[in-house]
Amino acid sequence: MKRDLLFSDSTRYLVMDIMGEGTYGQVVKCLNLTTGKTTAKKNILKFIEGFKSHDYSCLAFEMLDKSLWDLIEKEGKSLSLNEIRPVTQQLMVAFEALKDLGIMHLDLKPDNVMLVNHKDQPFRIKLIDFGLAHPVGVLEAGVEMQAVPYRAPEVMLGLPLSEAVDIWGYFSRDHGDIEYEDRMAFLSLLKGCLHLDPARRISKLVQDVTLDSVQCASPHLVI
Repeated sequence: MKRDLLFSDSTRYLVMDIMGEGTYGQVVKCLNLTTGKTTAKKNILKFIEGFKSHDYSCLAFEMLDKSLWDLIEKEGKSLSLNEIRPVTQQLMVAFEALKDLGIMHLDLKPDNVMLVNHKDQPFRIKLIDFGLAHPVGVLEAGVEMQAVPYRAPEVMLGLPLSEAVDIWGYFSRDHGDIEYEDRMAFLSLLKGCLHLDPARRISKLVQDVTLDSVQCASPHLVI
């Protein structure tokens, strides 16, 4: 697919590189030959511009940097609590927006938290990949949600579900090696966010994250 041309009704895209592959599609870096700007496309559904080309169903996204998983695992980056807090605060903004829309993400994990431009705007993030998202209150048994390592206990036990499952998904995996001086504060935050009672899980997150410690200039959702 590299160096292929993709055609929409309004422009042409040159495939520059294959950035990754997932269960439902492939992400490639493309150059918009009309504007000269790079974008990212995922071969499922539709977004900024949705079209079909060469039997591919394409989605045009803004170009983001790297995932939180890439930063932690591939680059071996250790996060301090001061770095985890702004990410968590921005996710709270995203959670609140989803709650207003009556939607649960249901696939929250470090792979789906993208850094916008880590060099120029460290730890500014956006939440991506709503392929498993579902309206609150209408979930039925057997609906696909959450990869097993990130799965909340209420999902596994067949209990009533709420937006709290997304908080579990974010905090249930290692954030890298936390610097020593931050460990106790981080453990306090982590224990609260992994509380088995979903209601207490949410309230603990609101209590522990200092909202005015980070300025958020833009939405943190890419849907």
